Amino acid sequence: MIEGFVNPLFTFLLQALAFLFVLGVVVFFHELGHFLVARWCGVTVTTFSIGFGRELWARIDRHGTRWRLAAIPLGGYVKFLDDANPASQPSATAPEDLPPGSFHGKPVWQRALVVAAGPAANFLVAALIYTAVNATYGVSMITARVDQVVAGMPADQAGLRAGDVITDIDGWSIETFDDVVRIVTASSGRTLSISVDRGGQAHTFAVTPEIKDQKSDLGVTLRLGDIGVVRILPARVGAVLANSPAARAGIAPGDTITAIDGAAVTSFVDLIAKVGPAAGQTLAVTVDRNGTPHTLNVVPDEVEGKAADGTPTRLGRIGVSPDRPAPVAVSLPEAVRLGVRETYANIVQTVTGIWDILTRRQSADQVGGPILMAEVTARVAELGWEPLLRWTALISANIGLLNLLPIPMLDGGHLVFYAMEAIRRRPLSQRVQEIGFQIGIAVVLMMVVFVNLNDLMRLGRRWLFGGG
Repeated sequence: MIEGFVNPLFTFLLQALAFLFVLGVVVFFHELGHFLVARWCGVTVTTFSIGFGRELWARIDRHGTRWRLAAIPLGGYVKFLDDANPASQPSATAPEDLPPGSFHGKPVWQRALVVAAGPAANFLVAALIYTAVNATYGVSMITARVDQVVAGMPADQAGLRAGDVITDIDGWSIETFDDVVRIVTASSGRTLSISVDRGGQAHTFAVTPEIKDQKSDLGVTLRLGDIGVVRILPARVGAVLANSPAARAGIAPGDTITAIDGAAVTSFVDLIAKVGPAAGQTLAVTVDRNGTPHTLNVVPDEVEGKAADGTPTRLGRIGVSPDRPAPVAVSLPEAVRLGVRETYANIVQTVTGIWDILTRRQSADQVGGPILMAEVTARVAELGWEPLLRWTALISANIGLLNLLPIPMLDGGHLVFYAMEAIRRRPLSQRVQEIGFQIGIAVVLMMVVFVNLNDLMRLGRRWLFGGG
């Protein structure tokens, strides 16, 4: 009994540490960006806080800055000499009336630099993490070759063929099949211009992805584009989710699934086709483990999904992901290029996602807050350090972008005020700033309430109905 209690507790502690690691890295470097540029501009920084609320630890450095850790680790702030509070608004007081080291006494371009430094630090950290991971672990590349075109799907109707190599989608240079998946799944009904290399000749096709609602294991409904091109990967297991049917049955990373109920499995496409209709049924799964065959009984979990005709159905999942090609070592310049490219791709994908939600191409119920982030972090942490670091880089890039939204209270809102001040050659009136920040507070509070309600409703549905 004690062991049955200790193991889940240990798992929970590891997941909590992973969440705090991801959030801590993102918040620390965001605030460090503000801090370093503020000090460079001669601004006196009184407080550097990771977290909000009751102080857990603090020390004061030789410059008088109080470095503190607080009890609620869902953010942080840098407080300047003339800040009334961590969220204080720009002052309309004359610069000559402000004390030395005052933030609001600095020229508008310096204030803008200090504010922009937080998001910029997030983008830089994301690129550096990607670069470090690429240089350390190597890069696993799946070429953008089309192995199979699904009959009747948009790619088939447009004229793509097996053997085509996709080179460009809407002006975005395609280097891997991951690029294809990322762009197509996020298309939300937009017609894509897809260029391919076919036997050395270039061809371009207009393809409108078919949109399918897909519910993830965490209960998040995603509207994903699909054009019906398949890259066939061997049915070799790359990762097994903890507490999944595969894990309970004894399937391990590195196993190659060769048969299900006696029927040969040659690719992950075969595996999905056989597991999908078998939710709740016991399957005899044969795996090759270091040259020795093993047959294991696996009962796929049931998850919500859509049939080919769009009707709701229950699909089977066993909790395995395909093994990627062996990573290839890359030079440092190439690691840097790929790191910057992936950071930029994250930013573009987030902008597209926000626009799709605002234009109702995507459902807003996929937006989540700290609970969803903690759940995803826990799942990613199970897969090892490399996925966890890549997830940290993704979150860092997203947080940097979200902070640039032109909403008062966020960095982007401050930058809008400073742009207006630069154009008018004088600050906006104190009353206008107060109204702006009241609106900003209301918008931010509504966003906080919305994402947390989404998280709670998602958890409620999962507890009440299971899986969804």
